[in-house]
Amino acid sequence: MSDYATAQLMQIVERLIMVSTVVEVDRGNARAKVDWGNGAASAWLPIAQLGSEALKFWIPPTVGTQVIVLSPGGDTTRGIILAGPFASAPPAGNFEGDISGKGNVAVSDGDVTVSGGDVIAEGVSLVTHIHGEVAPGPSDTGNPK
Repeated sequence: MSDYATAQLMQIVERLIMVSTVVEVDRGNARAKVDWGNGAASAWLPIAQLGSEALKFWIPPTVGTQVIVLSPGGDTTRGIILAGPFASAPPAGNFEGDISGKGNVAVSDGDVTVSGGDVIAEGVSLVTHIHGEVAPGPSDTGNPK
């Protein structure tokens, strides 16, 4: 194999999996640009999602976040952005921000704990709701209002 062919193969291998830094995010189109490490920004690349067609987890990276870019065949113009390594200590299971979704959620073999907040179902607060039809003694209360 010639030195030129070997160099081409090495370049392809080096570009298959790269750790890069996000420099721009287009949340509306689920894509971002990354810095290839030499100040050159990529083209818009799609951000991978976890899940399936019916269930999606959408956590886009922010500017400055390290990500992993998988480039099929070493072609960085066809790269796909994946979540990258933690820049500091891993999270302790807590996260900040807004989470919203549609559909059923089930928790088995565990608890749901809320501290410093409230749980609201059908407009009824778990913290501040009141009960009507309260009678003294061993009677049960009425439904929350």
